[in-house]
Amino acid sequence: NKIAYEEKNKNLIKLKRGLYETNENADPLTIANALLSPSYISFETALAYYGMIPERVYAIKSATFRKNKIKKYKNDFGLFLYQDVNPNAYPYDINQIEIDGTKIQIASKEKALLDLLSVISPRNNKKELMDLLFDDLRIDEVMFDELDKDKLIKLCDLYSSKTLNILKQYLEAKHDQ
Repeated sequence: NKIAYEEKNKNLIKLKRGLYETNENADPLTIANALLSPSYISFETALAYYGMIPERVYAIKSATFRKNKIKKYKNDFGLFLYQDVNPNAYPYDINQIEIDGTKIQIASKEKALLDLLSVISPRNNKKELMDLLFDDLRIDEVMFDELDKDKLIKLCDLYSSKTLNILKQYLEAKHDQ
C-alpha cells in the first residue's frame, strides 16, 4: 500500500515490477544498467554518446548475454532494449563512467561498433561493409580512423560474425600498408 501511495503521489516512479526511481530527472543511461543485469550500454546508444553517429537515439540499447531474445522495457524515462552479444565477447572492453554521481557500464567506442556490426545482417564484402559503416550507419569517418585498430582486430576474434571477419581483414590490410 505504501508503494502504491508513493507512486500515486509521484514520489516513486516505476521502472519495472519491483524497481523504482525517486529522481524524476534521472539520466536514462543510469537507469539502463539497473533495469537488467548484467548489461552495459552499447550499439547505437554508445556510438551516439561518443559522437560517432549524427543521429539522436530514441531507445537506450544495451548488450547482455544468454537472454535468448531482445528484452524490452518502457517506462517514464524511455524505451530500453537489451540484446544478446556473443558471450565470449561480452566481458571485454567495457568502460565505467559516472553520470550524476552514478557509475554506469558502457562499451568502448570500438566495442560498441563491433557489438552493432555483430547483430546486423551479414555483409559479403568490403564494399558492402564500407557502405554500411559510412552511408547507412553514418559513422564519422575521421572518428573511425582514430579508433584503436589493434584493439578492433583483437576484439573481432571474440565474435562469430562474417561481417566482423571482413572488417578484420580490411583493418589488417590497412595496417600492413
